[in-house]
Amino acid sequence: MIRINLIPYRTARRQHQIIQHLGTFVAVVIAAALLALGAHTYSSLQLADLKEQTLQLQQQNQDLKQKIGKIENLDHLRTDVERKLKIVDRLQEGRFHSLKTLHEISLLIPENVWLDEINDQGKDLVLSGQAESNKAVAVFMRKLDQSALFENIRLDLINRVMIGGLPVRKFSLKVVRRDDAAVAAGQAEGS
Repeated sequence: MIRINLIPYRTARRQHQIIQHLGTFVAVVIAAALLALGAHTYSSLQLADLKEQTLQLQQQNQDLKQKIGKIENLDHLRTDVERKLKIVDRLQEGRFHSLKTLHEISLLIPENVWLDEINDQGKDLVLSGQAESNKAVAVFMRKLDQSALFENIRLDLINRVMIGGLPVRKFSLKVVRRDDAAVAAGQAEGS
């Protein structure tokens, strides 16, 4: 019987299988390394994009904060302007209020009564002057009382004094000025 020695063939075959297995192992390791490198590169790119978006959002946030600051400043300016306009309106109203008051007093004052001083104390007026007689002061007080612009007329002082050798009465009246709504209501009732 012929004997064939298969040992070198088996050894060669094993070496060939070992080389194949090593090649496959190296290929798998290289493929895994390439996949890991690709995944790392992809996540690095995503991280860079996210950092760029974060910087853009932070810049937008800064811009919005500046705009909000400007809006708050505008709100402050608007309230300041409104406050100043109210002051101007109140002053304008007071100017005409004083004008109306003086006009009304000039219409009501009798010929034999002279005013020396009108002291405005807000709602109260103090009228000081001279009159020919007590009766002239009483007539003046009655006219003030009948006016829609005044109320609570009170005689604080009346003295007899000599001026230029003539006897006159020096007087001081306290008058309360009605507000514009009460004056308008009184004028509406009188119409």
